[in-house]
Order: sequence, then structure tokens, then C-alpha cells
Amino acid sequence: VGLADPPRESVKQDIQICNKAGVRVVMITGDNGITASTIARQINMPNCDKIITGDELNQMSEEELREKVKDVSIFSRVIPEHKMRIVKAFKDNGEIVAMTGDGVNDAPALKYADIGIAMGKRGSEVSREAADLVLLDDNFSTIVDTIKDGRRIYDNIRKAVGYVFTIHIPIAFASLLAPFLGISPASLLLLPLHVVLLEVVIDPTCSIVLERQPAERDIMDQPPRNPNEKLLTAKILSKSVLQGLVIFGASFGTYFTVLNNHPDQASLARTMALAIILLANLVLVQVNSSNTDSAFRSFAKLIRDKVMWMVNIGTIAGLLLIIYTPLNHLLKLAPLSWKQLILAAALAVVSVGWYEVVKGFKRWKRT
Repeated sequence: VGLADPPRESVKQDIQICNKAGVRVVMITGDNGITASTIARQINMPNCDKIITGDELNQMSEEELREKVKDVSIFSRVIPEHKMRIVKAFKDNGEIVAMTGDGVNDAPALKYADIGIAMGKRGSEVSREAADLVLLDDNFSTIVDTIKDGRRIYDNIRKAVGYVFTIHIPIAFASLLAPFLGISPASLLLLPLHVVLLEVVIDPTCSIVLERQPAERDIMDQPPRNPNEKLLTAKILSKSVLQGLVIFGASFGTYFTVLNNHPDQASLARTMALAIILLANLVLVQVNSSNTDSAFRSFAKLIRDKVMWMVNIGTIAGLLLIIYTPLNHLLKLAPLSWKQLILAAALAVVSVGWYEVVKGFKRWKRT
């Protein structure tokens, strides 16, 4: 009677994805080393010909084991104590270790690993209690999908934080610069009510639209991030500051020009600048939705997303409402002609769209 326990068909592709993503997969088993090596070869695991047995582990010092785990990916005929030592060796080498298991003997290693992952279907109660995560479908592909989703969430949080910095620069600079230029309080670009109005638009854009963006196409082709790396890096901050300054230049420059030409029409100048900021906000979301793809591709990904349409249409409808209804008197604004509105929209697109040229250059440089 011949018995076989072949790997799932999807595992081979999952191993390939992990290799590209810089995630190293290691097999720790109680089976014979030849059996483990054969399975590893079927799924294209790297270093599948290098095996360490439990007996060899017993003869190794901790320092020797730390060196061995750097290029050995199969450990056979191991006992629970060996699993703990292997996890410890990886952690001592500075690796972030995720350990999977389903038996009682896996519980100590699951507990000691950075991330313990237990099997939900065939896993023991002890292993599930010791683990940080439980796989309800006992599928290795779920782990790979979770890594991808985790990267997407972290990437989107970074985009949202960068967006917050960008969009607040024109608000802050407009409030600071106007008094230095001798502009009277009644003619300021942003009155307190306008700042509150902008925050009402910014918060849902940040927390709903950007944080629900799909993953970048190459997100699993990138190496893992440095765990010591800060959420807001100098590169992200400099990009956000530069984008914010350009939006500020477009909005405040338009406001100051109109105010100089028509000193008695501060409400008109204010409306032009406010329209530029609000419309630039919509374009900024699409441009910053992806670090590599164009804004058109990012928009196409969410073309059927109702939330994105609600935010975009709601912002435009709100802008038209405060400009062309009696609310404009309450908000110290003035109705714009269609030419003025089109000019404001064009300036908003240009003030943000220039970054598409930068992304295009980066894509060309990669190819």
C-alpha cells in the first residue's frame, strides 16, 4: 500500500510569491529528511537540498545553529525543544519569525515566535490558545494573502499621513502669511469657518478614501520594510511638503492677485482660492493613490467604488452649494462665473498633476 500526502497545488505559486516578497519559508517537520526534501523540491523551495536533522541539532551550539539557519531551510526529525531553538536562532539573527503549527508540541514555538499561527480546523486547542492568529481554512495561501493585505494597510496609512501633511500646508501657510502681507482681517483668505469647512472634507477623504485603496501592483515584489523604519520617512515628508507648497502657491497666488486687482472683492478672491484647494484635494487623492501607477489607472481601479464616487460628488456638490446658493453670503463667499470656475479647476489640476510627470519619469527609469 502506497501512501502520499502531496502539497496543495497553490503552494508552489505561494512560495514563488514569498521569494519575490523577501519572505523566507522554512520547513520544520518530524518526518524523514528525504521526504521533506522531496516535498520542498516539488514546491520549489530554495535550498531544498540542505537538511538538518534533530540529531545534528543536538550536537550544535547556539552560535553554530545561528549560522546554519542562514541558508538551511529544512529541519527534519525534530522535537518541540528543537523547534524552540530554531525559532530562537532566527530571532537572534534579527529576523521577524512567523511560526505555523497544529499540534500540542508546536505550542511552545508558537508562543515564542513573533507571530504564532495555528490551524483552525485540525489544530489542537493548546496550539490555538498559544497562537496570535488562527487560520480558519488551514490554507498557506491565506498567510500570503494576509501579508499582502498587511502591506496594503500599512502603505495606505502612510499615504493618508502624507496626504494630511500636504493638504494642511496651504491652510496653515495661508493663515500665517496673510497678516504678514498687511491684509486686513476682513479680507483674509481663510476665516475660522472656512478652516472648519475644509476639515469636514479632509477627514473623510483621509480616513475613508485613501485607506481603502487597493494594493500596489508590485507590493509583493518589494522586500520587507525595516521594522525600525519610521512611519513618516524623510522622503514621504519632503514629497508632502513640496506638494503642499505648490497647492498653496496656486491658491494663495490666485487669491492675492484677485485681491490686488479688486481690493473691494475679497469674497471673490477668497472663493477662487477655496475652490482651488477643494478641487486640488480631489485630484491629490487620485495622484497619491499609487506611488507608481498613473492617476487614471488608480481611478480606473475604483471606478465602481461607491464610496469614492460619494466623496467626489459630495465635495463638488458641496462646493457648488456654498458658491451658488444663499449660503455664500453666510460664508463670506461670492458666486464665480463659469470662466472663473474653470480657471480654478485648471489651476487645481496643474497644482497637483505635476507629480504625475515625476511618477512617469520613475516608471521610465525602472524600465
